[in-house]
Amino acid sequence: MRNSEKPNLPLLAMAVSLFLPFSATAAENMLNGGVSLGQTYDSNIDRTPSNEESEWKSMVTPSFIYTRSEQTDKLSVKYAPSIVYNDRTNEKYMDQFATAGYDLQLSQRFQLHFADTYVKSDESYSDSAANAEPNQGISSPGNPDRLDTIEMSDQRGQNRYWTNNFSTSANYEYAQESSVNFGYQYHILENENETIADYIKHSPYISIMHQISQQWDTQVAYHFTKGDFDDTSLAASPSLNNNSEDLTTNAGDLYLYYNLTPLSKVFGHYGYSQTDYDGIQEDYDSHTLSAGATHQFSPTLTLGGEAGSSLLQRESEDTNAFFLRFSLNQAWEKSSWALSADSGLDDQQFSGIDNEGLSRYWIIKNMFTHTFTKDITGMASLSYRDDTYLERITDQKEQQLQGDALMAYSFSQWYKLSLRYTYVNQMADLAANEYEDHRILFQLSAAKDLLKW
Repeated sequence: MRNSEKPNLPLLAMAVSLFLPFSATAAENMLNGGVSLGQTYDSNIDRTPSNEESEWKSMVTPSFIYTRSEQTDKLSVKYAPSIVYNDRTNEKYMDQFATAGYDLQLSQRFQLHFADTYVKSDESYSDSAANAEPNQGISSPGNPDRLDTIEMSDQRGQNRYWTNNFSTSANYEYAQESSVNFGYQYHILENENETIADYIKHSPYISIMHQISQQWDTQVAYHFTKGDFDDTSLAASPSLNNNSEDLTTNAGDLYLYYNLTPLSKVFGHYGYSQTDYDGIQEDYDSHTLSAGATHQFSPTLTLGGEAGSSLLQRESEDTNAFFLRFSLNQAWEKSSWALSADSGLDDQQFSGIDNEGLSRYWIIKNMFTHTFTKDITGMASLSYRDDTYLERITDQKEQQLQGDALMAYSFSQWYKLSLRYTYVNQMADLAANEYEDHRILFQLSAAKDLLKW
């Protein structure tokens, strides 16, 4: 896979052209252009416990966003390459970022969606982090939440790579409050560092929501994953205990909901997952049984929770874990607050640092945003995650504390000045896996609509 041809454009650019409808109605087209100047600092680029090496980088990033809207479809394409100067190595190179999306409404009951993201960089990237979503990585209570995003582990450090994530889905409403959603996702990761395994991931899925009566609903979801990893030896990586192997996963969820009021519901949930490896890693099954409730107290306050137990079955031994999904979202006139918690079993095969193996984990996240004035906004978040890895020679624990703060100032209609600080503290039983890192991003950007037609 290392010799595979690298795509120059997102896969969606080809797919969209096949689905653009010929319409007599007038379309609204807009082209937005911008440029940003950035300076970044990373105090520990290799994520090592000692002898840390820091790095400064300067970036110039032009960007172009094209949108096309009609009554039944919408297309958006963004391209933002970055010219990067690395002060540590005195090198110049180019990062790439491109994303595209297309929504098509074939009828009142049938919609199609396409999305694609391409990234080439040495910075760990995640879709949700880029969009500053408060519940990044957290499954919502009462929701299978099967759609995957690009989530690369911070432990990668400054290892260069390219990745592409393509997804397509269709939603058909076959009756009132009843629908079927099905789709396919394709995700590829290729690294310049040959001690990190590349992979191709295929993920078709289907979900059916059915209204039994005014009070009762049910949802059934199935998700298949095929992971194709390269065969590189990972012996040179001291922090890893498992080679990444080709795998297949079959996973399903069954929910039964009872609507107490239009704003409140309770539910029961059963989940099953089976993972088979092609090599020496141990196959496993997992079962989850849980119950929960959600309630919207007001248009600005929602609360949801789900709790139960997960059972992991392996040939060597069985393991139990407490299953939890919790979310609280509160909005005010100028502020918002999101608190979320998650616990259970996690299989981290696609985190970009190879298969770390199964873990019993819990995580809590907290995010607060505030608009100080019409021109000044701020964000602060704090998260803590605890993992107990089950497939290592002895169960090893790792904890990660991460804090993030952002201030942005908009001025003169088209300009924005922002400062972002990120702190990560990785603690582990194995000393080689520990590190501490400070990152700073200072950015000045300008953007405006160039053309409308």
